[in-house]
Amino acid sequence: MVRRSALLFLVALGGCAGYASDYWKPKESLVGPQLVRYGLTGDPGQCVHRKLTESLSVWQLRQLADLAGRLTPGGRNPAVLGPREFAYVAGLVEDSRVAPAVRGALDACSAAAPARVAEAPQAAPGAPPAAPAGEPLWVNLGAAQTGQGISVDATSVTRGPAWRQAWFRLLNGGTVADVGYLLRIDCQSRNIMALGGRKYSAAGALAEQKNYDKPEGPMAIEPGTVIEVAYHALCD
Repeated sequence: MVRRSALLFLVALGGCAGYASDYWKPKESLVGPQLVRYGLTGDPGQCVHRKLTESLSVWQLRQLADLAGRLTPGGRNPAVLGPREFAYVAGLVEDSRVAPAVRGALDACSAAAPARVAEAPQAAPGAPPAAPAGEPLWVNLGAAQTGQGISVDATSVTRGPAWRQAWFRLLNGGTVADVGYLLRIDCQSRNIMALGGRKYSAAGALAEQKNYDKPEGPMAIEPGTVIEVAYHALCD
């Protein structure tokens, strides 16, 4: 089912994407609008904003704001975004100092996220991560020039010294595909392995999952593919 030609299908899709830093904006304006989207308003929101701008650099704030803006409410995601979702999005930022800074700010400002966000799980090499206890959070990582996009379940991301692993789904014009893949991205060698596949119903419910007995790959990440989009989002 979802295993056959998984990597060949993914790497054949064209385009590229990446982050764009913006050093011309005042530092205080980078993440503030996103905090409002995640329900962080009033005194708690101002407190979180102050602590983040004090502890994070312009580049770190820019990455955080960019990824936070890619998570949209409704559809496959919760109808209303909150601190829990903001903490998960922070875990996508490549700089490992960002997620702890966000969690610390939420705790210090009494805008806490669930305790299980406190530490990202570490999967053994080649092993699928445990299924998250809550609903997935599909973050749009970007699109290829063809219009093909890719999203990642922020609740499924695990990290190793040189790799990132998560469940991914393709996007067609904003519509999430009904097939997902568990991919291991090797940031240093720029290759990927497919470790499992999922099939979703039209309503978005998980209908079928298969963990591959033998990983498919590794295969080089080709320039101009949606996998390169995922590589840049999680490894750069």
